[in-house]
Amino acid sequence: MSESNPSPHNAATPPKAVEDLLAEAALVAGLDDFGDRHFMTGLTTLVNALQHEAQLNAMGEQMVYGGIVNILVNRLRYIRDIKLHPEILQEKIVKPIIVLGLPRTGTTKLQRVLSADPQVQRMDYWRTINPAPFPGEEPGNPKGRIDAALAVEHLLATQFPGWMARHPTEALEPDEELHLMQGSFECMVSWLFASVPSYYEYISRCDQRPMYLHLRAQMQYLQWQDGGARGRPWIMKSPVHINALDVLLETFPDAVLVHCHRDLQKVLPSFASLIETARRIGSDHVDPKAVGSEMFNYWATALDRYLVERDKLPPDHILDVQFEEVVGNIVDVISRVYGRADRPLTPEALAAFNAYDASRPEHHWGTYTYSAADYGYTPEMIDQRFAEYRKRFVDSDNLKQKETAHG
Repeated sequence: MSESNPSPHNAATPPKAVEDLLAEAALVAGLDDFGDRHFMTGLTTLVNALQHEAQLNAMGEQMVYGGIVNILVNRLRYIRDIKLHPEILQEKIVKPIIVLGLPRTGTTKLQRVLSADPQVQRMDYWRTINPAPFPGEEPGNPKGRIDAALAVEHLLATQFPGWMARHPTEALEPDEELHLMQGSFECMVSWLFASVPSYYEYISRCDQRPMYLHLRAQMQYLQWQDGGARGRPWIMKSPVHINALDVLLETFPDAVLVHCHRDLQKVLPSFASLIETARRIGSDHVDPKAVGSEMFNYWATALDRYLVERDKLPPDHILDVQFEEVVGNIVDVISRVYGRADRPLTPEALAAFNAYDASRPEHHWGTYTYSAADYGYTPEMIDQRFAEYRKRFVDSDNLKQKETAHG
């Protein structure tokens, strides 16, 4: 959860105006160069929306505004470090393995099991919420950053078990790179965790290239801290890539793409439940049907764009897998992924995959329930709006024919 990372340096409610947030970050970091000010438009739009639309409670204010300060502190430290070490931006991001798919389709499990291979680069949560080393941190010993992430994990586990049951947010586990993307202030994740429709309108019109360039730069920064790529591909995952397939491939042209698919009748209500739960952490005014409508329209629009962009690619450019395959035989899925990536499935990696999978049973953090009707969904409306996607990627007979055709 991205908004649940309040600044560890200030337990009091942080300031809420843009200039005050910038000043607080500068005070915490002891730095004042924010670099390219492109991010200011998104930051200003987000803060205005938070003030007038989000209806945050005290916890929400601490999480959201504290999270903004934390992002800005990390930005200040990053800008300082690339001035001191310009070689950071010479790091090559080679052949990352990127898991695509709508939320609740098995993408988290696939990313986390893939990340068990000791010869890959992990997108661990503690790294993504604080990509910049803390002051005085010794290379190779990021204890302060890990402790900060463990504090977030503890808060969520003890105060918000419903969130953890739906999307376990764990300090030492891989999570989504959207936490890095959020630093651009043009990422949809800020809208997911707070009701800010005017900010959503803004990001819907944005050129997504600056956000993806920011992501790549942050990955270069993390990779440099970890001694360079050394033949280790990044294991990435985020549903937001569905809405930017062209920009994703422009940014990472040699990426190995894997798309997890699942019946939308299960995906949409489950995701709406996740977002309702997230918003209830930070606000006492959450309308489930409004959440349902927003999520429905976002993913419908995103998939429309995805299908257009996908049709421009060779038919076998993306490896398609089903949710049932991920939960039923994940090692077989990984062997296909590694075949695409031209990576050997070593005994060491295979043992790590099986050990990790065995250690993480379903509902590891508890169970939860939801109803499609709570979000205004009917089977008919879902089938009708997502008919083309379902026909191409969820219908099993059609998929079997595709797999046969492409060997």
